[in-house]
Amino acid sequence: MAFYRDCKWGPWLFKKNLIYLCIVGLMLLAFGLNIKAEQPVSPIYKRILKWSDEEAQTSNTAVTWQPKAGIKWQIQLENPVDDISMDADVFDIDLFDNTHATISRIHTKGAKVICYLSAGTYEDWRSDASKFSDSDFGNELEDWPGERWLDVHSNNVRQIMKSRLDMAQNKGCDGVDPDNIDAYGNDNGLGLTEADSINYLDFLSSEAHSRGMSVGLKNGGDIIASIIEKMQWSVNEQCAQYDECDVYAAFTDVNKPVFHIEYVGDIDVNMKIKTRVTNEEKSTVCNVKSADKFSTVIKNMDLDAWVQYC
Repeated sequence: MAFYRDCKWGPWLFKKNLIYLCIVGLMLLAFGLNIKAEQPVSPIYKRILKWSDEEAQTSNTAVTWQPKAGIKWQIQLENPVDDISMDADVFDIDLFDNTHATISRIHTKGAKVICYLSAGTYEDWRSDASKFSDSDFGNELEDWPGERWLDVHSNNVRQIMKSRLDMAQNKGCDGVDPDNIDAYGNDNGLGLTEADSINYLDFLSSEAHSRGMSVGLKNGGDIIASIIEKMQWSVNEQCAQYDECDVYAAFTDVNKPVFHIEYVGDIDVNMKIKTRVTNEEKSTVCNVKSADKFSTVIKNMDLDAWVQYC
């Protein structure tokens, strides 16, 4: 009986074991393919590209606009915007100086609008300047009369910024460009550090996203790795001049734009300005655009309507 039982069940047990082995083999194969699909990433990019399901859910479900690297832009912070004839995908304009009607007119041509505000400094000419308290102020900014660094931990400062973001939302801005977030690299008089700027940008990005607006990092190259996942772009000034464009390329490496400005000075806007940008200046700037897929413009120092594209 034992021999018969072994003869009867032996083939079935062999098939059963073979099925198990096949299942285990397929699982190991799938695991191996998954490991192969995940290409090695350097430590800095592991930090930059890290985006857990929990972070994705809590940081920004309302934002609908994530521009891609390399799109064309225009920035004008001097005077209300009038000329929108240039073929730009994005206009970066002053929040206070421009109306809902102006922003709607830009939208009509199919372009997006980023609204500029100084998030890290007090400007004595703004309509809400009286809302700040003396305790909010740090040192004056060198070469910028009427500006002082702000205590970014102040509840009063944060409430004012919330009101400014409400204004941006009501005017129809697609995103915001919060300037002067890099007090840590300046004599701010408040002891503000990189960690303070990161905390403040966490606050600003959360508030902007909750209002359905995108947000970008203005300069602040030292804190890119800590904040890039919450930013939809970078606005950079003069990385070619200071030889630091490779730092900001972290954005284009993940297909987020670097809206890049290089300045030329002493240009009379009543002249044929394009002839005043030397071939050497243009070549240096445009090589950056080509190499790193930056959205590059050449501008006057006062950021008026004139723009030179590569």
